[in-house]
Amino acid sequence: MFTADNAQRILPLVRSPFRTLFLYGSHARGDAEDTSDVDILQVTPVHTAPYAVGPVNVTCYTLDQLLRLARRGSLFARHLVEEALPLADPQNLLGALKAAYVAPQSYRGVMDEVCGCAPLLDVQESQFNENVDGFSSLVGYLARTYLYASAFDQGARSFAMGHVLQLLGQDRAKPILSRIRHHGFRAFTQARCFFEELTGTTCRRVEGSLEAFIVNASSRNELAMVLAGC
Repeated sequence: MFTADNAQRILPLVRSPFRTLFLYGSHARGDAEDTSDVDILQVTPVHTAPYAVGPVNVTCYTLDQLLRLARRGSLFARHLVEEALPLADPQNLLGALKAAYVAPQSYRGVMDEVCGCAPLLDVQESQFNENVDGFSSLVGYLARTYLYASAFDQGARSFAMGHVLQLLGQDRAKPILSRIRHHGFRAFTQARCFFEELTGTTCRRVEGSLEAFIVNASSRNELAMVLAGC
């Protein structure tokens, strides 16, 4: 189990430079399983792509990006504010995030944005095989985000997926989500079908090409723009 008390095991894995490191997710909550990844937030001077080192997944944000998310009441900011543990935080940036955070009245807008990203999952097996990790992560991210948003609108108290699924009556989602990353296109299509059922959307691009979808989505769905560029 990774905790704030044994940060020395994580620090050598993190790429320089960084201002601050937070541990979040199941290892921060203390409910990690043997197969759980270690989720780290790295605060960097400039925008930096996420990366992984073995089971350690590092997400990178600048402080300005995090503060903007906190003021908008984003789910990710809430996750950090409520559950993150500082591994290296000499300037108390976590305190700054907590002070800036504004809770939304509803996550309906988040759910609508997620639904608007459904066309990004319109891929054939040949396309999937060109970016297995990317598409597997994408369908998992969209499904989990929708589940979190729905659950917190219904009074969820934690980002623990077991709690979220139980609250929503979606226990069958756990094996679907857990298989995505290691079981190829079949697991991806199963997760995509679950996403369609969960959201009431269809993962199909009427525009035909991804480029045309991005142009049409650019003015109304910031999330789709961000994810399309990953």
